[in-house]
Amino acid sequence: MKKSSIIAGLVAIFIGLTATGVTAKATVKARNLTSIETSVNHAAPELPLVFSHRGSPYNQPEHSFAGYNTAIKDGSQYIEQDVWLSKDGKLYVSHDDNLKRTTGKNLKISDSTSKELSKVKLINGEKLHQLSDIFKRYKQNVHYIIETKKNAGDNTDTEKALVKVLNKYKMNKNIIMQDSSIPGIKEFHSKKAQKNIPILWLLDSVTERQYNEEIDNAPRYIKFISIDQTQWTKKLIKKAHDNGFKTNAWTLNTYNDNYNALNVYKFDSVFTNNTKETNKLINKWK
Repeated sequence: MKKSSIIAGLVAIFIGLTATGVTAKATVKARNLTSIETSVNHAAPELPLVFSHRGSPYNQPEHSFAGYNTAIKDGSQYIEQDVWLSKDGKLYVSHDDNLKRTTGKNLKISDSTSKELSKVKLINGEKLHQLSDIFKRYKQNVHYIIETKKNAGDNTDTEKALVKVLNKYKMNKNIIMQDSSIPGIKEFHSKKAQKNIPILWLLDSVTERQYNEEIDNAPRYIKFISIDQTQWTKKLIKKAHDNGFKTNAWTLNTYNDNYNALNVYKFDSVFTNNTKETNKLINKWK
């Protein structure tokens, strides 16, 4: 694959941004946005998909507009959201249920109402965003990779809420859904409007034997098997490929992380905390 082809698919354009990129009127749009169907079908070690993990956490607050703007500026076509269900059924974007680490407030999303959560600010002054805020801002100008989070592994309320929000904002052609729960994945995939949405399974088994058993038994409509960096082996990646799955690496931070994921283990897609660096290295190596 020529470098020019990669660059054309990744470069982003900014219109009307301020230095922080968080003004209400700012418009951010990924240039030459490839359809999810095309990009997923063509994901391969020669041209891996790049998912911007929590936005751009190397230099901006997690899940902030500033972070998403930076990621898109750095070439992202996929920005990640982790979503939790509030006490009154709203989806909030945060990696952690407890907001102490990212906001300083010792408050759990799952135990709080949207009225209470509306007062919470990220460290850069942005409010804690609902998923609907993200969709209203970026619309269909970028793709989303959304993880459903919950404290009870088999509970599917978060997946049900996600289906409603996707349908409301007409985002079913703009997302990849990710989940660590097979019951959650099955619930999501059972809905007619979500049948064609690609699914990434966050595999959290501990031993190689457990990984192999999980992959053998995984629903075949899953597109990606995601493997934590501590579990990367060529044998496991081959196992996933032999069963018809594409592979995903999480999470890249350093030069060595990028080199190993892209050149040694040759994943089909990666989560990165530094989109700019990962895209630069893909352009250099591929």
